Amino acid sequence: MGVLLVLAGLGLVALPGLLRGFGRRLAPRDWARLSAVALAGGFGVFELGLLLYAAPTVLAAVDAFGLAAFCRQMLGGVAPGGAAAGWTAGAVATLVAGSGAMSLMKGHRIHRSTRVEPWLGEHTRLGRHELVVLPRDELVALSVDCHGGQVVVSSGLVGALRHDELDVVLAHEAAHLDHGHQRYVTLASVVRRGLAFFPLTARSVTALVVALERWADEVAAATTEDGRARLRNSLLRVTASVVGPELAAFSAADTVAERLGALEAPSPGLEVGSLGLLYSPGLALGVASVAGLAFWVSSLQMLIQMTGRCPL
Repeated sequence: MGVLLVLAGLGLVALPGLLRGFGRRLAPRDWARLSAVALAGGFGVFELGLLLYAAPTVLAAVDAFGLAAFCRQMLGGVAPGGAAAGWTAGAVATLVAGSGAMSLMKGHRIHRSTRVEPWLGEHTRLGRHELVVLPRDELVALSVDCHGGQVVVSSGLVGALRHDELDVVLAHEAAHLDHGHQRYVTLASVVRRGLAFFPLTARSVTALVVALERWADEVAAATTEDGRARLRNSLLRVTASVVGPELAAFSAADTVAERLGALEAPSPGLEVGSLGLLYSPGLALGVASVAGLAFWVSSLQMLIQMTGRCPL
């Protein structure tokens, strides 16, 4: 059953990338949340499957239960492939967990340390957040999810955009802070780092990142009647800025093309039948994961109940 969980986990991780075309027709907020659930759930199920697969080999090596031949055969049946496969699964589980933990710690470190100090640039209030205008010619707009939140733009951007265009850009960055998008970005970084060996991970992470940008676009566009046109013009004016993947940037190059296309159309939405078609693969994989885990737990309970009956 460990194998089933591993495959189901990888399937969940791959879903946002494979269904990205359908996801564009959803409201970006809903698509971002679904993508995040698929990535987080897939990562967890994959890691759990590896641990369950490796458990019999590890337990047998340390003689955790002191079981005789019959019980050892049962343990071997839970994780086929022999000791080599079990130790390999354990090693992969350790590497995946370690890589994910390193990415999480890096994200927390950046979150704690990234803040524009009061002496740098011009600082004013922007609703519940702080607006910082940096004295730079490059076109930069990003959000910093520090205490209270900062919307950071450059003087070059302020000079390049009309006042009404700048307003929607600021609303876009404030939306990242208001809706807690940094948590999604951190999740994306953990999954991307931990499952870097899986070819479809990068595609699904990109799907989530684009959904977050479109989510902020929709919030910003709703602030004014012609917000979609203003935001699209702003995107066309602003060139890609060089920022780290741990920060949300208005002009991230890998999101601009899809966002421009989305802003040309009305706000997306799907009918009930299409939504059912979109959700069905994730539901099927989720059910398979739960069924596999339930079977493994049932086998483990039976094994524990028989422990006292096995000859030592």
